[in-house]
Amino acid sequence: MTPTPELKSAQNLTSADYLASRVKEAYHSLGTDNLSDIESLYASDIYFEDPSHAVQGRPALMRHFAKLFVNLDKCSFKYHSTIVNDTDVFMTWTMFLNHPKLRSGDTVRVEGASYLRTRNGKVYYHRDYFDLGSMLYENVPLLGPIIRKLKQRLGQ
Repeated sequence: MTPTPELKSAQNLTSADYLASRVKEAYHSLGTDNLSDIESLYASDIYFEDPSHAVQGRPALMRHFAKLFVNLDKCSFKYHSTIVNDTDVFMTWTMFLNHPKLRSGDTVRVEGASYLRTRNGKVYYHRDYFDLGSMLYENVPLLGPIIRKLKQRLGQ
């Protein structure tokens, strides 16, 4: 029996490929209701870093996420490109988030990328790259319009 194309491609997936697809699925729509899905992706010694935080260890990462999600109304990701080798994953994405204190709760859009290192089917290093200013400072009342105007003038 010849395997179907889907089965052939699944058989050719590396551990990093499979993990990248699981990460995208779990992060597609983030919230307190899917923290266990996210937790299952990470090694116990995970090191996670983004422009505003750095945490070591899975329990610390889960506390970090739980704290972040309490104030978010919604957070989701749209993935654009993914590059995978045997153990590393690089993904570009757009994050859409709604927070009551940013843009009066309207959706904030942030472009970014993630670099993941994998070991034994788990992520042990996760680094997110994005412009913290476009996520926070540009969307805070009073400060946001000033920063957006400054960026606009610098771009002229």
